[in-house]
Amino acid sequence: MKLSLKINLLFTVIVSCILLGMTILIYNLSRSNVHQDFRQRLKTRAARAAYLYAVFRNDTTNLLKSLDANAPPTLFNKSISIYNSDYAELYEFHDLNVDELNADTTWLYKGKTEGEYFFSRNEKDICVYYNDNDKFPVIVMVAAENIAGKEYINNLKKIFIVYFPVAVLVTLIAGYLFSRTIIKPVKETISDVKLITSQNLSHRLYTGKRKDELAELNQTFNDLLNRLEESFAMEKRFISNASHELSTPLTSISSQIQVALLQSRTTAEYQKVLASVQKDVQGLHYLTRNLLEIAKAGTHGAISLEKVRLDEVLIKAHSEVLRQNEGYKVELAFPELPENENECQVFGNVHLLHSAFKNIMENGCKYSPDMKTKINLLFKGTEVEVIFSNKSDFISAEEIERLFEPFYRGPNSESKPGVGLGLTLTRRIIGLHKGSLTIQSEPDTGTLITILLPTVKK
Repeated sequence: MKLSLKINLLFTVIVSCILLGMTILIYNLSRSNVHQDFRQRLKTRAARAAYLYAVFRNDTTNLLKSLDANAPPTLFNKSISIYNSDYAELYEFHDLNVDELNADTTWLYKGKTEGEYFFSRNEKDICVYYNDNDKFPVIVMVAAENIAGKEYINNLKKIFIVYFPVAVLVTLIAGYLFSRTIIKPVKETISDVKLITSQNLSHRLYTGKRKDELAELNQTFNDLLNRLEESFAMEKRFISNASHELSTPLTSISSQIQVALLQSRTTAEYQKVLASVQKDVQGLHYLTRNLLEIAKAGTHGAISLEKVRLDEVLIKAHSEVLRQNEGYKVELAFPELPENENECQVFGNVHLLHSAFKNIMENGCKYSPDMKTKINLLFKGTEVEVIFSNKSDFISAEEIERLFEPFYRGPNSESKPGVGLGLTLTRRIIGLHKGSLTIQSEPDTGTLITILLPTVKK
């Protein structure tokens, strides 16, 4: 079932239920008011008859009958009877073609004891009223048929029976128009989404000037598309650069071997060629290893995470950097170790974290004039902060963002070894561990790289 039909039916059902409830409520209230109003008229007529009988009782019969016969027709098919306290009939009147209403002693007794008593009999409403006059108490019984009230209620019922289906039909039409209005932006979104393919990621959903949730949803989709388009562009650049970087050493190796095989050479010449080939192979090995680590860091579910002490990982990376790079200086500082071991640990992968820290240490030493990197490890309860600082040249904010692009190398790195994958790999590893990596650079103080990672305690 389509959403527009669901909205239409739901709208119709809700409005129809409200209309039905209001109809029943109005009908019951109207019937109750008509019934109460007629009873009040019966009571008023009974009180009037009791008063007149007490005033003109010497000539009551003729006078009252004359008054009752010529009274305005507020009560139809009425019967009026007056009784004394002993239930003996004193007066009786009824309209033409109306049978006399024989009173039951039980009715009179209830009227006398309760002051007034209402009931219905043979389609007539009856009021038994007791006039407690000290001189001449009487019991008056008035019966009449509420013709106007019944006609009003019947007409009201007919109106409801006729117009309720019409109201439901109008509600159904209104619900259809309402659902079309609501679903129209959704259909437009569906049409726009169908135009988006891997070859057409530049298309965006229309948001217009609306400020509702649908516009917010479209904007969210657009933000997602922006990220996807950027990711696809980065992937294309990565593949292009990787192909170029891989083909360069392979071409160099192939060319050197071909040249060496063109003619016989001395042992020294062959050794020189092999040494050059070995250097290219080592660079190719380093590049391939970085590419594999980047791919591994991009697959969240393919690595195992366990509790890792960051201080131990930093010490191990520090030792390896100094062992492999003569002249590099790396200073570690742990100002204060917490008593709770969980504040020193993170959920992570030892190999990936070791690779990330080692990359930052080597880059700091490589691009710093004094080939020195300082590291401070700070424990903040639910987070651990690792700060790398060095005296490298100033890096602008625009260039800082580009440092994380694969194979990008800054203007001051042309004479330095590397392929421009270190920070790309490091950022992916830190993101994989739900951490953050920021770079700050000042002309006088150098570069500051800050890593924040959530601890096990969090």
